[in-house]
Amino acid sequence: MKAYRFFILTGAALAALLSFAMTSSAQISKENVLKDIRSMSGIYTVYPDVAYAQTPAPEGYKPFYISHLGRHGSRWHSSHRTYERPLGRLQQGHDEEKLTPVGEEVYTLVKALADDARDRNGELSPRGVQEHRHIAERMYMSFPEVFSTEHGRVCRIESISSTVVRCVLSMAASNERLKELNPEIQIERTSSERNMDTIFGREECFSLTKELSGRKSSMYRQNCNPDRLLGMLFTDYDFIPEKNRWEMLHDIWMLASGCMDVDYLGIDLFKYLTADEAFAVWEVKNTMMYLQSGPSEEFGERALSDAKPALRHIVSEADRAISTGDLSATLRYGHDQNLVPLVALMGIEGCDIRDADGKDLYESWCDFIITPMAANVQLIFFRNASSDDILVKVLLNEKEVAVNGVEAVSFPYYKWSDLRHHFLCVAE
Repeated sequence: MKAYRFFILTGAALAALLSFAMTSSAQISKENVLKDIRSMSGIYTVYPDVAYAQTPAPEGYKPFYISHLGRHGSRWHSSHRTYERPLGRLQQGHDEEKLTPVGEEVYTLVKALADDARDRNGELSPRGVQEHRHIAERMYMSFPEVFSTEHGRVCRIESISSTVVRCVLSMAASNERLKELNPEIQIERTSSERNMDTIFGREECFSLTKELSGRKSSMYRQNCNPDRLLGMLFTDYDFIPEKNRWEMLHDIWMLASGCMDVDYLGIDLFKYLTADEAFAVWEVKNTMMYLQSGPSEEFGERALSDAKPALRHIVSEADRAISTGDLSATLRYGHDQNLVPLVALMGIEGCDIRDADGKDLYESWCDFIITPMAANVQLIFFRNASSDDILVKVLLNEKEVAVNGVEAVSFPYYKWSDLRHHFLCVAE
């Protein structure tokens, strides 16, 4: 077997911030976020490709089952309009000779991004494939007993995906790596509309997104000052109508945030934004994700209801694995709008913050910490031949986390009976 390797492509400052932020009760300051402008990529942040240390299990306990739900990996933007709107403005400026030299430079880069993304809307990028292969490899290396087929043991995995192609390909990348590591593993794959309501439901998220569209536009206008950027790109400030000027800052931020997801192009648009400009756009994005899918006081009850069927599925499949012994892992591949309400509903510390007014929300709730590309939650189940107690630890993006409302036996280990009771109560 090849030696295990991992690497970091997001920058040392960003990796350090992500690691710090996922420690218990960590607070994030604007100063910390501004240390690396790429941390303000929000949900487009690439996965922090880092191997975290695992706390040894209590004596005699061995892992036997993993329950997982992950987001698809890095992708191209889901709508070509994300590329077309800023490209159209820059194209017009180019044609009318109203671009500065910097504007011409940005126009060339935006055109390259748009050309690369054409007919790939929302598809998994090579970076996304890589992310899921590495997550699967670390899972295999961290919990080898779960994937062992020694002495006739059968390792059977049920792998389930949203019907969206980027999720199916994320599942394929993960499953392929596991099979490379141990060809004897048996994997049953499913991608069906039957699973969409049960595991990947987003009804309230879609509804809230529509309801909040007006508020979102208003927040962008209040938060975002495009004057410096427009002056840098265009020789005629009045080239873009006043009501549309904020869109240029938003659109360049969107393209800059997606550059890491297609890192093979070697394009960096963040260098054309100041940290404060990037922060202004990201703060709105972060707040809207929180309102649409998170545990806000205003909409949290509705948003988190999307995750109740998935949490009940986690419980039922774990019960089946414990009682029958014929299931080694359940791997689910969906979307950020599935993961965000799920980890909040579970009570994972740092994910279940209820904020009344949204002021400085980023200090306690950050989308790029909870759901970067390929984000995942894993429940690792342990048993001891001399005890009936099943112990479980919870990993968010592969880092051990606490579950609020449940007392640990010895952190990060919880009795499954306690977690199970808590999960069923909140999923009612």
